[in-house]
Amino acid sequence: IIAKLIIYHVYHHPFAHSASNRHAKSLLRGYEQSVDLKYKELLEDMEELRTIDNEFKRELGIAIPKIIAFAKKKDIDMICMPTKGAEGFGQLWGTKTAQIVKGVDIPVLVIPENSKLESIKRVGLVCDYSNKANYHALDFLLEILNKLKLSVDIITLNREEKKMTTRDKAYRHLVRQKLKTVSPNFHFTLHNDIRQGIIEFSKKNGIGLLAVLPKKYNFLVQLFHESLTQKLTFQSHVPLLVLK
Repeated sequence: IIAKLIIYHVYHHPFAHSASNRHAKSLLRGYEQSVDLKYKELLEDMEELRTIDNEFKRELGIAIPKIIAFAKKKDIDMICMPTKGAEGFGQLWGTKTAQIVKGVDIPVLVIPENSKLESIKRVGLVCDYSNKANYHALDFLLEILNKLKLSVDIITLNREEKKMTTRDKAYRHLVRQKLKTVSPNFHFTLHNDIRQGIIEFSKKNGIGLLAVLPKKYNFLVQLFHESLTQKLTFQSHVPLLVLK
């Protein structure tokens, strides 16, 4: 995989009470210079960044529509977005990140603050074998698994294998065939709360990245909008890959 990283920053006009047009422009130039300086500092702090093809771009505007339009215009393959200060995914939904996940048709990697991508060894794929899911999106996941030599666990919650329908089994076979080169492991777990079930499975089995194949956006909201109690139990900050 030969990839180019584009670091894209969208910013608003700096706000100033009773500012003249000239003063407003001066504030804007100062802010832009500050952003450019931070990019240079990032290059200095991260040696790895200097070894890959990367480009920095900043634009004035409203973040959500700008990012969505930029991704389409530049034919971006995947968006990576941090969630600063979120405990697990408890503070994710309703944020800019959530709205961007909803607004694009490409994978989005959501990275909570303090997560450690370099330590990932196992990926957990949440899958309910719905006929509405886009199983072609598994090709993208497979590419990542092969490139990074990761194992994958297919997690099916609140269902027993003996209760699977013929259709369910057909879609499970499709998943197995899509990922056969990485020998996926299949798991069935039962829990009163689907979110808590995923949290407990991830902690118990050393899952370093969760991937979801949602059939609709509401599924994501239900899955990761955690209560305070659930957030307190989510001690590890697990990145989330939304496949599309």
